[in-house]
Amino acid sequence: MYIFVYGSLRYGYELHHLLKDKRLVGLGFIEGYKMLDLGNYPGIIRGDGIVWGEVYDIDEQLLMLLDEVEDYRGKPDDLYVREKTTVFFDQKRRFYLDNVYMYKYNQYNAGFKEIESGDYSRWSGMPVLTNYFAYAENTNLEILKERGVKNILAQLKGYLDGYRLIFNVKCKYGYCANLKEEHEAKVCGYIYVVLEDELSVLDKAEEHLVKYIRDIVKVKDEEGKVYFASTYVYDIKDKNMKPSEEYLKIIREGLGRLWGRDCISTGL
Repeated sequence: MYIFVYGSLRYGYELHHLLKDKRLVGLGFIEGYKMLDLGNYPGIIRGDGIVWGEVYDIDEQLLMLLDEVEDYRGKPDDLYVREKTTVFFDQKRRFYLDNVYMYKYNQYNAGFKEIESGDYSRWSGMPVLTNYFAYAENTNLEILKERGVKNILAQLKGYLDGYRLIFNVKCKYGYCANLKEEHEAKVCGYIYVVLEDELSVLDKAEEHLVKYIRDIVKVKDEEGKVYFASTYVYDIKDKNMKPSEEYLKIIREGLGRLWGRDCISTGL
């Protein structure tokens, strides 16, 4: 089961320790709600807006504990009501999960200020936690270090179904990697749990909006569990080119770090 958290259960807040060891499925948003500033924490009610939060994979035991934390007992005067909702993970609404639990504020709300962005972490200046899928040179920790990425909070082997690795983006290595849709193909890489600031650092290296764009993809781990993560793709139609041996060596070293030879993407 999944839980969508938007306030004090998010990364960096006082109750996040309840979720810190759980699997981050992705950073997403829900529609048809607005967020209120209740003082030391937020609440959401029905409204014409969106609310951002983190989605975690949890079990029933933890859900019961969260019910206690949120003062939910199934009674009319509960502070929060547990409901199910649909969470979207990209602006085009291609990727989503249904029946995700969340807690809606259940008290009289007159006089509370609305947080119009619907994003409590950004509104309060806290770091934003997200997933990033690396499939080429960014699988190599030395390259990430050179590019200024300082803090990877978690990493695991992951793969992207329905794509293959091609080399058609001009770069300092000659031609750099890209993703091309192809049925039954698979691209190996790593799912990194990072702060969004680290992606801002990578935006510069990847020439975000000049060459590559940062997009959301649906990736899986070794057990087939689904994650929604940012990655970099370049929407060009040029044919596949031959990458340099220097560039391939960087990628092979990166993938070999955890994958070994178990999963080497097409073209390597």
